[in-house]
Amino acid sequence: MSRLNPGYKFLTLLIASLVLSITYNIRLNIVVFIVSFAATACTRSVNKKKLLLRLLPFFLTAAGMFMSGFLFSSAGDVANAAAAGERAVYVTSWDSALKLSSRVLAFGGIGILFALTTNSMDFIMSLMQQFHLPPKFAYGLLAAYHFFPVVHSEYEIVRSALAVRGIKTGPLSKKRFFPMLVHAFERSESIAMAMESRGFDSDAGRGQAFPVPLGKIDFVFLFTVNAGVIAGIVWI
Repeated sequence: MSRLNPGYKFLTLLIASLVLSITYNIRLNIVVFIVSFAATACTRSVNKKKLLLRLLPFFLTAAGMFMSGFLFSSAGDVANAAAAGERAVYVTSWDSALKLSSRVLAFGGIGILFALTTNSMDFIMSLMQQFHLPPKFAYGLLAAYHFFPVVHSEYEIVRSALAVRGIKTGPLSKKRFFPMLVHAFERSESIAMAMESRGFDSDAGRGQAFPVPLGKIDFVFLFTVNAGVIAGIVWI
């Protein structure tokens, strides 16, 4: 998975998600999740120990959607209802709960598959080279993506500085956030000045320092995955 062209992999999974969104097929959703999980786990660059931890939010969301669909779905045929304590549980309750929860797992599996098997730099370069994304947007996305660790680092520096001075503050204290934001803005201005001083011009012709290859396997992946999803809608 990590050897596929990131841009076309994104396009493939985006189309698959849109096709999958037109149906509430429980079995198809489960199959998509299992295949996505297996493909992610089989990728060498993926940390197997952290994979389940990163899937935990999707499992919790799926559990919440299951309970919502189970407890608050519209009433079905009373003749097919079963008593659960003092509450009537209808056949449609189970169906709604499974549809909602399996849908969350299917889309979560697709998202995790792309996120954990794709390098951010290769993805942006692919968008520039294969999909002609303007450089000013591409480098803006890269700067924003890599800026989050900088903000976290500034937050920790401010927290440590306040602790050394004996100032007690909570996690959401203004004494932490204001200095952090000031330092973050200073960093962003430094990055912008560095790009301008090095002659960055979004309209100028640019070479490819990091070429991202596009091969036949990417087109095979595009058509195979989406054909499989369409076949699943028809036959599963």
